Amino acid sequence: MMRGTLLALLAGCLAVPVAAQRDFDIDGPVELHIWMTAKAGHSDALVKTFTEVFYPAVSSMPGFRDALLMRKPSTDEFTVRLSFDTEEQRMEWVASDKHQRAWPALSSHSQETDYDGFAVIHPK
Repeated sequence: MMRGTLLALLAGCLAVPVAAQRDFDIDGPVELHIWMTAKAGHSDALVKTFTEVFYPAVSSMPGFRDALLMRKPSTDEFTVRLSFDTEEQRMEWVASDKHQRAWPALSSHSQETDYDGFAVIHPK
């Protein structure tokens, strides 16, 4: 299972973000789960930024399937579920100018961020 810390990506200072590298050898749909712990007092801002900044940016990208923000009740723990038709399209999102604006805006509200990627398997 692949796990990686996005601390370098949070700073938004990399020309090609680490998450833009082809991490997953997957031919079909991919889903990325991003776990975030909101900074104290930032939970509402994280939700607002996901709704007003991140989602509009990512949903306009080719291959976009879905993005959800989930919150564990009574905590500051969130999960972003992000899915694309292909790994290549996910990488195009990460390398895009839209991502370079939307991701730092969202992640600025998180004190801890981690992620993992998955192949999406549909029953036949």
